[in-house]
Amino acid sequence: MLRELALAIGLPIALLLLGVLVQQQWGDRLPPGVQRLIKRRSWFWNAGIGLIMLASPSVV
Repeated sequence: MLRELALAIGLPIALLLLGVLVQQQWGDRLPPGVQRLIKRRSWFWNAGIGLIMLASPSVV
């Protein structure tokens, strides 16, 4: 149970921190597709949620 909790809390925080660091470091040198995602915050949010869902183990 502790592993699942750490995954559920740690993964979104890690993705958020990674995204912030990447945007600060290479903001205007990112690929065009990523720049379009950043300009439209809803797409950026939905892409992040999709990555979290893909990275999490499926529960049956």
